[in-house]
Amino acid sequence: MIRIIIVDDEILSRIGLQSFLDGKEGIVVSGIFGEAEEALHFLEENMVDVVLTDIEMAEMDGLEFIREIRERQLALGVIIVSCHEDFSYAQRAISIGTDSYILKHSVTEKSLIQEVKNVYEKTVGKETEKKKAGTEEKKEKQIRRQCIYRIGVLQLNGRSTEQPEGSEMLVHLLEEIVNRYQMGTLFSPYNREIFILFQMDGQSSEEERRKLLEHWLRLLQNNISQYLTGAVVIGISQEFEELPETRKEYQHAVLAAEQYFFHPEQNVFFYKRPSVSNALGIFETKDFLEEQWLERFSRELEQWLELSGEQQLSVTVVKNIFLQNMRQMMHYILSGYHFEEHFRGKWRQDTELIAFISSAASSVELKDRAVEYMKEFQAAAFRAGVQNPLIEVLNYIDRHLDGKLTLPELAQLSCMSVPSFCKKFKEQTGMTVMQYINEKRVACAASLLKQSQYSLDEIAALAGFSNSNYLLRVFKKSTGKTIGQFRKQYGLRE
Repeated sequence: MIRIIIVDDEILSRIGLQSFLDGKEGIVVSGIFGEAEEALHFLEENMVDVVLTDIEMAEMDGLEFIREIRERQLALGVIIVSCHEDFSYAQRAISIGTDSYILKHSVTEKSLIQEVKNVYEKTVGKETEKKKAGTEEKKEKQIRRQCIYRIGVLQLNGRSTEQPEGSEMLVHLLEEIVNRYQMGTLFSPYNREIFILFQMDGQSSEEERRKLLEHWLRLLQNNISQYLTGAVVIGISQEFEELPETRKEYQHAVLAAEQYFFHPEQNVFFYKRPSVSNALGIFETKDFLEEQWLERFSRELEQWLELSGEQQLSVTVVKNIFLQNMRQMMHYILSGYHFEEHFRGKWRQDTELIAFISSAASSVELKDRAVEYMKEFQAAAFRAGVQNPLIEVLNYIDRHLDGKLTLPELAQLSCMSVPSFCKKFKEQTGMTVMQYINEKRVACAASLLKQSQYSLDEIAALAGFSNSNYLLRVFKKSTGKTIGQFRKQYGLRE
């Protein structure tokens, strides 16, 4: 017989839980209470195996109620039945010794009965009774000595474990493994990530704790792989000593697990504080219509993703930044080459862009799909350019900014006379030829100014200005900023 009481200030909740449990599979509801104080008085005079309680109640909340139960040893099993999915509630429940944390909206009769039986077997079963004296002594020693903790977040195939298929089996399997090898405590308080609070002896050396954790991780992987075909990804937090810090460490473990996105060949990831803080730059658009541009973009993107992984950024953050960078690059290309409005309008519709970025399951998939997308865009841009005699001229200007560009030379490329060419150029770009060339040279100089390895004279030469003084004048007129002001905003000296 399993004796339980139900404590909840909502009468419908009390009645519902009682109807699920009373008289089912050896469970007896010894009392139901609307206030924690009433329940405490009952517990002082009656034997109860498991207490079911809500968190938020009027006079005394559930967490304070559980502390009283633990301090006065009024019951061995405690289950929180709450409507809160916030991790902070589960975290606080961990620190005061809750045996289980389940959500009201996901409770069924079958699952609740099973949870009560699980907690009873864990705390009041025959095996526990036999070892009660030794266990209590061991618990007292553990309380007196320092403990070291780590949080391990587990995800199926690098994704959240909210998928119904396989996740329930995984939870039961993990419970058995964690309890068998005394790793710590398994928590699955809501249908998101499953996590384990690994507990190790603080008096052991760092090397001993590392070897123990690695041993546990091998046991987890070996046991899980026997029953589940999908990869189980584990993200491990750094070591910590105080349980109130678990929320931060939990988030670190989630970030570690997300590194599966960058390294799908691995299964276990340890959180490390990022050693680099380089900004994730935008992609180069110069020579976009040349064949070698696509190869350069692929290399830049590979380096960009590698840097993202080194900084252990959230995958959501990486995808959002990447989407913004792709949009900005597309904007520069569409504006810089002065395509017809109907072409620009078509490629500004980025539904496909958003779709493949958000759905990418790995950095390799994201890179491959982005390169394929830009290959299609480049081919479409080239076809549009063939119909526009000025596209070849604009592309030629891009490639020869560091040289001398003359009107006769550019007019000849477009097969026009100089007056006709100047008129057509102004109609399409809204600028004179020299205004356009200077704008491109200023943009090239701005890109080089962000890199500290170039001197001002070198930048002037590379951008096609006759000397640095001319660069200074044109740059200030075009941007409204001096070279020094521009470099200062990137943390560089003039």
